[in-house]
Amino acid sequence: MTTSSLSSVDRSYYDQEIAPFLPPVVLDFHAHTWSAENWKEKPWETGKNGGGYMVTDEFYPPRQLLEDGNTCFPDRRYEAVCFGNPTPAVDWEKDTEYVAAAARDHEQLWPLVLAGPDLHVSRERYEQALDEGGFQGFKVFLNWYGNDYGNVRVEDMLGPAELTVANERRLVVLLHVPRSGRLADPEIQAGVRWLAEACPRAKIVLAHCGRCYLPAEMKAAIGCLRGLENVWMDTSMVMDPVVLQIALNEIGPGHLLFGTDFPVAAMRGRRVRVMDHWVDVVLPGYPPSAYRVSGEGYRAGCMAWEIVLAIRWAAELTGIADDERDGIFYGNGKKLLTDET
Repeated sequence: MTTSSLSSVDRSYYDQEIAPFLPPVVLDFHAHTWSAENWKEKPWETGKNGGGYMVTDEFYPPRQLLEDGNTCFPDRRYEAVCFGNPTPAVDWEKDTEYVAAAARDHEQLWPLVLAGPDLHVSRERYEQALDEGGFQGFKVFLNWYGNDYGNVRVEDMLGPAELTVANERRLVVLLHVPRSGRLADPEIQAGVRWLAEACPRAKIVLAHCGRCYLPAEMKAAIGCLRGLENVWMDTSMVMDPVVLQIALNEIGPGHLLFGTDFPVAAMRGRRVRVMDHWVDVVLPGYPPSAYRVSGEGYRAGCMAWEIVLAIRWAAELTGIADDERDGIFYGNGKKLLTDET
């Protein structure tokens, strides 16, 4: 799924439509690095519910992550908050060492360690990993594959050990909210408010804008975040400007963080709305996956560009200042990582 080098047409489009709206450094607050050698199984080969929801690279080493970032943003410094495979496939010990090593070897990477009660990791082991691995916080573990969410609550995804360590250490807590209703689900909204109150010192980031890829979802969801000063949203795989316009109007630019979801956003194409769901429309060459449609006869850049464009147009529609837009791409996230909030 990795990007290739930019053609002259790609580069011209980037220079005109992307680069003028980026700060000198781009901080991607949601990216992966992994190796299937650290997995117990390949989800899409298990036949389990949700296993084929997102078929992706089996091997995505840190050098490929940085290569994709540097290809998408060729004249900017690219940095990334990264973590492994947060699903039942993962071997926690192996994944933790792999991501820690990635960050040790590449100064542009800010690592998160997987965390959740279903991993059966003690408070002492978390603290050891944080101290030895240089982790900036937790990526909350998902004890299911794909869209097989069931009735999981936010309260089920973090236990006493995770809550205590996150709060005491002022950690980033990157949360992929559960359930088919996403953040628009009232029970999930209550769970996010519970987490914000249970960990007032932690920096809670809702992945994929609370999984609100469509305007109707964001409209129904965003009100629950009013007044929650320790909650942010990352924009990974969110490509609809209206979704981000709604978010900017309600919570302001200071609570949005640019994210891609590499390697997924390295695909050439765009996530679009069709009726009440999203569909990834991509160029040929990517493996079959749920809600992924391949087609020919059109040009497409990497999906990471489409996320940038969504932020650009939302910023223009809401009239935020250039420095506030730059904050989404770098400054807001850097403050979280350097504990300046």
